[in-house]
Amino acid sequence: MSSVIKRTIVVVGVLLASAVAAQAETLEVKIPFAFVIGEQTMPAGEYRIERDATMPSSVVLIRGEHGNTATLFVQTVELTGEKPAGVKSALVFVSDEAGMRLTQVWGTAKIGQEILSRHRS
Repeated sequence: MSSVIKRTIVVVGVLLASAVAAQAETLEVKIPFAFVIGEQTMPAGEYRIERDATMPSSVVLIRGEHGNTATLFVQTVELTGEKPAGVKSALVFVSDEAGMRLTQVWGTAKIGQEILSRHRS
């Protein structure tokens, strides 16, 4: 498989629901495949993704739901611009040698979060 194909960005349109609280942004998602964040592989399943919307650079909590016990805190930086999925919430994955790597979280606000990683493609 060519490196161009491996690095193809995939926007997952499997978000079940999203809600915004006054100071926190929460997404509830179902990810149908295992994925990588940093050096951690997370199993397929339902996840709750939470971040403090008042901070331009923040830590995001990714927590498994409904029997999925995977939990991870990741550092992010703010992204601005057009969402990859238009008005809908979206997760952006990049395929690399480790698998499908979560690289961005776009909530219901016009601002997304890029996941900082020691991994370099």
